[in-house]
Amino acid sequence: MKGYIKYYNSQKGYGWLKTEDNDIDCFFHISNVEGELNDLIICYRYEDEPIVFETKNSETHPDRLVGFNIKLDFEKRSLGYISNFENGYGRIECSKTKKSFFFHYTKLLGSTERYIRAEVGDPVLFTPTENEKGLEAKEIVIVDSRSHLEKFAEFDNFNESLRDLKNMSQEEDWDYIKNRTGRDPVLYSYINHTFNRVISQNKLIEGNASDGKKFAIFNTGLATKFQEDIFAYFQKIEVVENNREWKIEEPQYRFLEFNTDQSRYRKFIPRSPEIATYFSEAEITELIYDYSLNNGEIIIDREHISSRRNRFPSEIRELSDEKFFDAINKGIELALRRVKRNYKTAIPHYYDGKIQFLMPLCLVSKSEADLALVVNKEEYVYKAHTVLTLDQAYNNARLLAKPDREWLNP
Repeated sequence: MKGYIKYYNSQKGYGWLKTEDNDIDCFFHISNVEGELNDLIICYRYEDEPIVFETKNSETHPDRLVGFNIKLDFEKRSLGYISNFENGYGRIECSKTKKSFFFHYTKLLGSTERYIRAEVGDPVLFTPTENEKGLEAKEIVIVDSRSHLEKFAEFDNFNESLRDLKNMSQEEDWDYIKNRTGRDPVLYSYINHTFNRVISQNKLIEGNASDGKKFAIFNTGLATKFQEDIFAYFQKIEVVENNREWKIEEPQYRFLEFNTDQSRYRKFIPRSPEIATYFSEAEITELIYDYSLNNGEIIIDREHISSRRNRFPSEIRELSDEKFFDAINKGIELALRRVKRNYKTAIPHYYDGKIQFLMPLCLVSKSEADLALVVNKEEYVYKAHTVLTLDQAYNNARLLAKPDREWLNP
């Protein structure tokens, strides 16, 4: 039979299959899934993927069909690896035929909903097509687009877990302001980056129950309306080594819940975890832009900023190089005047192990920021190496604190 996975419960290891014409529901267990489809299930990338399977009557439920020999349908889909990727364009080499297929980033499934990293060597699933331009890959799935937190722990539904965290926390708008998504992309970015920082600072706390079960906990950095710290709770699970080609990293823990000290799992943890930090007390002065440094001037990395031209408004992007940088310099002059009047205009954010500043770059109108200029302190000067969209900038700034929306309103 042909069909797709309708539902799967990762904690219980079973789910339901649907036939291609939607007329039959079929029960299945993960032990009857074969090959690379196992990896797609681990990475939550199985939805809508075409599969083939056989059925038999259940021994325990005579009125129920059970699926077995469940595999990806390779008549419709192909396996491959990204062999080249730069500036949104790349090529995929088919594992079976070794043919090379052109692709664009927008053909990655899910890329319109959130940022998906694509790197050379990543395994992919794709639909091969051919047109007048040659071989092209479409409906591309990056097999493992999980964040570090999703690789660490098994979630029944990551987005639902985030909604629970949002509802438990102090009220905050975690969506973009101008380009509403109906989801919480800022919270997704915040919790994943916070987890990465927790791991780098060794602030994940582990504990044991008397029956031998192992647990772990980290501080999300968020609080309830009663100012209680909110923690993420996990339980250790057994992982069986696999010999599949992709060698997908399987989670070592299962997510339990977001909760306070009131959680029933708290008794297994020896101490409360600390909040992830991004600067020491001695570095607090580094969070304020020093307008007196180098007479307030900012040195522009022309080559790198020019490579981000696609982020600029069309009326600026299409200018000649001379006029393009004239517009940027005028935007920087305006930003520095605002910083001089109000130091909070320069918003600190954390990236690549250091504190940087985000400044409003008003190019089309003096009253509204089009982009955020990223400024680094290097010895006795400030340098601007790149620009971010307001969405990207707010995501980064939210790690340190909830930003003042005086201009950063993505």
